Amino acid sequence: MPKTKNTKSEKAKAGYKNPVMMSIKRLYNQSAPLLICESLLFVVAAILMVFKPVAILTALTFVIGVGLILFGLYRTIAGFIVSHDMGGGWFDVVFGLVNVVLGVLFCIYPVGSVISLVYIFVLLFLFKSLRALIFSINMIRTKFGHYWFDLIVSLILIALAVFLLFYPIAGAVVMIYYLAVTLLLYAAADIYMYFELLKLKRLV
Repeated sequence: MPKTKNTKSEKAKAGYKNPVMMSIKRLYNQSAPLLICESLLFVVAAILMVFKPVAILTALTFVIGVGLILFGLYRTIAGFIVSHDMGGGWFDVVFGLVNVVLGVLFCIYPVGSVISLVYIFVLLFLFKSLRALIFSINMIRTKFGHYWFDLIVSLILIALAVFLLFYPIAGAVVMIYYLAVTLLLYAAADIYMYFELLKLKRLV
């Protein structure tokens, strides 16, 4: 019996000193709390986006505005330093000041700024949709590929872009819902990684 106890204690000590086991335990202890907290944060943010899209949109616009102001100040100061030392950098100064002005506008006029952003994205989206339509028409002429499917999809995309041009707020709200779904997917990935780490720890 004493032999068995000694063997068990030796195995426990060997397992305790096993570098693979120690690294996995360290990884679990460091990553598990972070994954849980991150997934909870993502879920709460997604729920707030679903139930309070306008408030989240306003807050997001304010955050973007502050970010633009800080970035603009940094580029402006850096441009002045470069222009003073090396005789250049005025482009950075102008670019930084433009960012500062845009940031102030974002903070003062959040709704108008969001609508302007939506219009920019919608115009880019419309341009890509028109390219898809031209591509599908060329496919119809050559009778190559799934041309009817490409044509239907491109027409749907153009119709969606035109709708968003007339109702930009709807596009902004849809963007918030898209972000909410993305955050939920990230939260699900974090939870999955947590359970995988837990399984690995138990196996080791």
